Amino acid sequence: MQAVERSFSDFLRHPKEVVAELAEHDVVLRRRNAPALRLCRVDRDESRTETFNALARLLRNLAAHSPVPLATALGDVYPWVQYLPREERELFAEELTKELLASASIDVFEPVALLVGAWKATAEVHADPELARRLAGPHEITHGGRLPPPIL
Repeated sequence: MQAVERSFSDFLRHPKEVVAELAEHDVVLRRRNAPALRLCRVDRDESRTETFNALARLLRNLAAHSPVPLATALGDVYPWVQYLPREERELFAEELTKELLASASIDVFEPVALLVGAWKATAEVHADPELARRLAGPHEITHGGRLPPPIL
């Protein structure tokens, strides 16, 4: 279902018209200098949540029983996965499915985006042999030209 976009000021001026649009689709309210808002009916949102939970459980089950095919299929979704070593692809698949299931259980999805971002950064390192070599070698971490204070 595609959402319709309206301005927030349009919603304030014509709330009944905007609410009437919810019968057919969600409404995204664009705001100046602020993130957009999404209006949706609760029944549609509950259906999305139920569907996401089912997909998360299905993928987790697939990861547990067929980790290699799932890790391979992730390359279709995230092409950068090809730069990860095979073992790390399987670890990414395992971590992703666990995170999807955990996020679905509490209806908070930012951790999934953070996990994918971290794995993408790992793939970027593997894709650049010089960067991988520099990061693998010994290095000293400094804080403003000085070593950080010891952690007690």
